[in-house]
Amino acid sequence: MKTYWMAIVVLAGLSGATMAFATDTTAELKITTIAEFGKDVDWHSGLNLIASAKQGRDGYYDVFTMKPDGSNVQVLTQGLKGCPQKNNGNVAFHPSGRLLVFTAQDERLPDDDPVVRRAAIPGSGLGSNLGILDVNRKTFQQLTDYPLAKPLRAVIHPQFSKDGKRLAWAERVRRGSSFGGGWVMKLADVRNDADRLSLQNIKTVEPGDQDCFYEVHDFSSDGSKLLFSGNLRKGQVHTGLDIYELNLPDAKVIRLTSTDNDWDEHAHYSPDGRQITWMSSKGLGVEYERKGEERTAWELDMSDVESKLKTELWIMNAEGTNQRQLTHFNTPGFTEHVEGANCIVADSAWSPDGKSIVACVFTMKGKRRSSRLVRIDLL
Repeated sequence: MKTYWMAIVVLAGLSGATMAFATDTTAELKITTIAEFGKDVDWHSGLNLIASAKQGRDGYYDVFTMKPDGSNVQVLTQGLKGCPQKNNGNVAFHPSGRLLVFTAQDERLPDDDPVVRRAAIPGSGLGSNLGILDVNRKTFQQLTDYPLAKPLRAVIHPQFSKDGKRLAWAERVRRGSSFGGGWVMKLADVRNDADRLSLQNIKTVEPGDQDCFYEVHDFSSDGSKLLFSGNLRKGQVHTGLDIYELNLPDAKVIRLTSTDNDWDEHAHYSPDGRQITWMSSKGLGVEYERKGEERTAWELDMSDVESKLKTELWIMNAEGTNQRQLTHFNTPGFTEHVEGANCIVADSAWSPDGKSIVACVFTMKGKRRSSRLVRIDLL
C-alpha cells in the first residue's frame, strides 16, 4: 500500500511556556500552550469553545471540547453509544454549536498492520465515515456508510458552511494515477429533520490539471467561496500543495499561494473575512529525497518527508496579497524556537473576536513526537 497521505499526520510538540515576541511583521504575539495534546482544531463563535481530538491510552483518537484557556476538557466520543471506538477526529462545529461533525474510523477495518493503523488516524482518514455528535443529547449519527472494499476510501476535514446548510469534505475515491492522487472534494446540502441530519445533492468537485490530493478548509461567511489546498498543477507533488479559493456559483478557482515546492495547507478566513491564515513551509529550506528523472514521476520517501517537514503559521489578505509569516518555531533567535526539533504548525482556528488564533503545533525531536494546542494572541 502506498502511504502518500502519511506526511499530513506527522505527530509533534513544543515547550509549554508562554512566549511574547516581535515578528518581522512588527506585530507582537503572545503564545500560550493550552493543552499538552491535540490534533485538528475548531473554535465556535457563539459558545466560545474549542474542539479537537486527543489520543487515548488505547492509541486511538477521541473528540473533545474545552474552554479557550484549556480548562474543562470534555472527552465526548469515548464510550459513546453507537459511535465507533477507534479513531475519531477532524472535528468541526455546526453553527448551532450543538452538533459536531467528524471522521469516524470503521471498527471493521483491520488495523493490526502499522501502515494501515497510521493511515486511519484523523487527517488521513483511511476506512472512515462522516459522523455527527449531538453534544446535548450525547448521541451519535453516522452520515455516510462506505464499504470496506479496495481501494479503501479515506475521508478528511469536513466543514460546515456558516449557515449550516452545506457540508464539504475531501475524500479518497480511487487509487491515484499520480503521487498523492485519487482524491476529490465533496459538497452536499444538509437536511435537518428534528436534529437528524442527512446529506442531499452530493456533488464531486475535481479542479486542476492532474489527479490530485485535496483538502477542504473553510467556507466564506456568505457561503459563496470555499478555501482548499491541492497539488493542481501538472507534475506538482502533494508536498507542494497550494492554497486555493473556489467560487461556488461558477466553479472558478483562484490560486492564492504560488509555490510548487512549498507545503501550504490549513487555510481559514478571519471572522471579518478580510484575512486568511494558513500553514506553510515557505522559506524553511525543506527538501526531500526523490526518485526518478522526470518531475511527474517523483516518488518521495515518506519517512524522509516526516523527518524533514517544517511549517509556520502565515497570514495574508483574503485576495492573496501581503503574505507574511506570523510564527518562528523553527528559527533560532526567536523566543518560541524549539532547539533541535522540527516544528509543524498545522490546523488552526480564529477566535470569535479575531484577536486570537488556536493552532495545533507538532514537534519532532529525534524519535520523540508530541503535539500541543497553543493560543496565539495578536496584541
